[in-house]
Amino acid sequence: MKLTANFTLDELVKSQTAVRKDINNMPNPDQIENLKALAANILQPVRSHFDKPLIISSGFRCAELCIAIGSSINSQHAKGEASDFEIWGTSNEELATWIKSELEYDQLILEFWSEDNPNSGWVHCSYSRDHNRNESLIASKNEAGKTTYKPWL
Repeated sequence: MKLTANFTLDELVKSQTAVRKDINNMPNPDQIENLKALAANILQPVRSHFDKPLIISSGFRCAELCIAIGSSINSQHAKGEASDFEIWGTSNEELATWIKSELEYDQLILEFWSEDNPNSGWVHCSYSRDHNRNESLIASKNEAGKTTYKPWL
């Protein structure tokens, strides 16, 4: 099923873990509508602006998949509202900065990016059909190895 000019449902539900563990990672109709909104309002504008394919590392995650990877069953991924992605050859900081300044979103996280390696980390972005907070965060590991989030001003 095509969600936008450049995005299909298949690429937003693809999961190596789901395949390996024989998990049916198909969304329900409401979750599909959320994925359509995410694709139309975040993914397609990013694809059109940078004119390069997005590499989606994580899109929709059903509850069983969330449990299998240690994620929350209440995450925006489980609602079909979030995706983790990058564009090879484009700094994830540049990508996230463009989204932050140009698009309406619910949550934007520049995850584990390092100045030393522009292709490090990835961008997490969500979109809600109900209400978007435009919350921007930076995720990193602290000295104890725990993931921490700080506001991105």
